[in-house]
Formats: sequence, C-alpha cells, structure tokens
Amino acid sequence: MKKVNVLRIFLASPGDVKAEREMIFALKEDLDLLIGKDKNIKFEIVNWERNTYPGKGIDAQDVINEQINGEYDVFIGIFWQRFGTPTNRYESGTLEEYENAKKKYENDKENTHIMMYFKTEGNQNIYDTDIEQLKKVKDFKDKISKEDGILYSEFEKTEDLKNLAQLNLANLVRDKFSKKKRNITKSSLQKKESLTTDAEEIDKYELLAIKVDKGEYNIEFENFLEDIEKTNSFLSDLASSTNKITLVMSFFSTKTSERTKQLNRINNIKDERLRLTKAKKVSNDYADDLDKYSDDFENLLPEFRESISNSVQSYSEIIFKTVNSNSFDEGSKNELLQNLPSFISSVESAMEGTADFLETFTKVNTHLTAKYSTAKRRAELATNSVFKELIRTRKLLKQLLDDNKD
Repeated sequence: MKKVNVLRIFLASPGDVKAEREMIFALKEDLDLLIGKDKNIKFEIVNWERNTYPGKGIDAQDVINEQINGEYDVFIGIFWQRFGTPTNRYESGTLEEYENAKKKYENDKENTHIMMYFKTEGNQNIYDTDIEQLKKVKDFKDKISKEDGILYSEFEKTEDLKNLAQLNLANLVRDKFSKKKRNITKSSLQKKESLTTDAEEIDKYELLAIKVDKGEYNIEFENFLEDIEKTNSFLSDLASSTNKITLVMSFFSTKTSERTKQLNRINNIKDERLRLTKAKKVSNDYADDLDKYSDDFENLLPEFRESISNSVQSYSEIIFKTVNSNSFDEGSKNELLQNLPSFISSVESAMEGTADFLETFTKVNTHLTAKYSTAKRRAELATNSVFKELIRTRKLLKQLLDDNKD
C-alpha cells in the first residue's frame, strides 16, 4: 500500500452490467461513512469509463492499461452474459484487465487483492442472449476457479451484489489491509525510535490528556454500543419479516383447506348445472384469495429486502469500527455473532415451509376457471420470489457468520 488511508479499487466489467458498475461507484459514499470521523481508510473507485482520457496506443485497451498502470489495491471483476470486446492480445478487454491484475497479484501479493463476481439472473428476453458470449463467460468462470485459484461469488440481483461487496470489503479491510496498516505503524515507530526526545514524549502525553478532556474515548465506546444495538434491531426486523412470511403462508393454507372442502362437497351434488355453477363460484372466490395472498407477499418483499440490506450494512459498519478503533467491546461483538445462528435458523425454517408449500401448491391441477388459473400462476411466482430471497438471505447471513469467526 502506498498510502495506508487510501484503498484504490479498479472496477472491470463488460458492457452488460452497467447497473452493477453504477452501484459499486455509489457504494463508495457508504464505505467512507462506515469508517466515521477517524478517516483511517478512504475508498477510491476507478474504471476506464470514468478515469481515462482519449489517447493513442496499440489499441484502445492499451491506452487504458497505460493510464491505469496497475495503480490499485483491489481488483473487482463483474461478469454476467457478455465476455466483452476482443483486444489485440486477449479475447476481451475485461479479460486483459483481469490478466494484468493476476500478474500484479503474483508480483505483490501483500498489497493486491482480486474479487470476482458473476451475475446469475437470466435474461428476460432469450433472443437478446448471445450464446457464444455466454459460453465464454462460463468457460472463464471454470478456468479461474480450477486453474487460477480464484474463489468467486455469485449474485442474482444488483442489490445482492451491493450486500456482498460491502460485506466482503469490510472483511478484506479487517483481515488484510488493516494488518498492513499495523505493520507500517510498527515499522515507522522503529525507525523513529532513536530520534525520540523528551519533548516528543511530552507531546504524546499532552495529546492523550487532551483526548481524555474531550471525552473522545467514551464517545467512541458509546457509539460502538449503539451500533451493536442498532444491528441487533435490524436483525430482529429481519426475523420479524421472516415470521410475517410464515404467517401469510399459514393463513393461506387455512383458506386453501376451506376451499378444498367446499369443492369436495359440491362434487357430491347430482344436478350438473347446479354443481358447475357452485364450483365456478367457489373457484372465483378462491382466485380472490390467491390475489390477496399475492398482494401480501408482494408488499412484504420490499420490507424483507430492506431488512436484509440494513442488517448487512450495519454489521459491516461494526467490522470497520473494530478495525479503526482503539477501544471497542469485543464481548458485545461476540454476543452479536452468537445471535446470528438463531436468525439463520428462523430463515431456514421459513425456507423449509415455503419449499413444502410450493411443492404442494404447484401440484394442484384442478379444472377450474380462467380467473383461478391466472391467480394461481401469480401466487406461484410471488411465493417463488420470496423463496429465492430467503435463499439469498441465508447465504449472506452464513457468509457473515463464517467470515467473522475467530
């Protein structure tokens, strides 16, 4: 690291992940805020779109390489369905940037880190998918995992990448670059040891006295406890949202049972016209139940996503504070970690219940009305959206727990 207080991130990606690029740039403000007033680490994010200017070289990518010149600490690569535009040397500009990052890492492992992310969400329009480009992405993903020793992460939506990147960068600073900071501080002290004078010792003690007068240590400690409390609150919100999902499914299961009993009774009516009329009425009533159920799930989803995002961001802030603070309550942090398994368990219970519900619900194949068929399909999709969100939540919480175990 050339400057301990600046962490420079180079962002490389083909053209089909613009939303993800913009999100990473927007994340800089959140990351800077997380380290608070101490400002021990600031983030700088660069890529060819924002940090290069027109010039001449062997080709356009050569101009980019020359201007970026390996001046970064973290390489973030993002791929989806496109591999990129070929250069004179590699199959794509993004691949060339990755290969340059790999060489940089091999030459300076202490000050370089590579983070690779792959988007898994399918294209809504199959005709917009370039199969050849998609195959190159898949081959590249296999290669870096098997041959280059890269551990990559997958995400489905842009918001998922935000949560992942924020958590990963928090842990990276804690585990790698904060260690470098301590080494530099120690080295610096050793070099200056022979030059220390009585006056400098007095200045050191005077500074300590001023800090105590201002109460800076107490404020720092109190803020940390507030952060712990806030994080626990967000995790409780997440558990509450998860419970709401379970309650919606439970209520709808009761409604489904009632409608099934009604239809069974109607099937015993001998008059065919009367039987069909009543069956149609129950089917349409059931369709209304399905729409109400879908409304409830669709309204819950934003709340659920927000609780996930808040939990990850708040915990990331605690990670940063443990890196940049001289006084924090390790016991409170450990208590927070001890609470995570119970939240993971509640999410897993909701996942199991949702999976059972989906398997049962999708097998229902009755000859009812068009209104019922439309409502049933909407309910399936609404349930599946929540189900996928639960899966992503469990992954994030488990990663958060695993990354912060001692």
